[in-house]
Amino acid sequence: MELFNDFGRKKSGKAKMKSLEKYLKNTITDNMPLENIIDVFEQMCQVPIDYDMILFETGTYDFTGEPLFQISLVRQIPNDDDDEFYQLHVDVFYKPTDENKVFSEATWNEDISENIFDYIRKSQVFSYAKNIEYIKTEISLDET
Repeated sequence: MELFNDFGRKKSGKAKMKSLEKYLKNTITDNMPLENIIDVFEQMCQVPIDYDMILFETGTYDFTGEPLFQISLVRQIPNDDDDEFYQLHVDVFYKPTDENKVFSEATWNEDISENIFDYIRKSQVFSYAKNIEYIKTEISLDET
């Protein structure tokens, strides 16, 4: 992927993840369709990192101080210095409803036999959410 020609194998894990976070923040725009957000995240995951895992998580949570339904995409890599991890998140938030409260899952790419992005696109929650207007997106990098 030419966007990451200067990505460099010598960069630390945190520096690599900060570069990827910047790419996501520059590429994912307000009101971008969910399908496109997933496409951008999938493209970002094609940038090689020695060991990574991808998490697809859905549910209604109150992490923001109010209950919101969310779809989360997370790329996780080991921290360079200890047994912890860096996690790069793309969270898409929706108004909680009776319709979306039934969706709750956390699926890691290593726990399924198919490509995680094919799995996401075939999921019931994706079929539901791609036709619903979301409130906001958040992109963040944190450490476990």
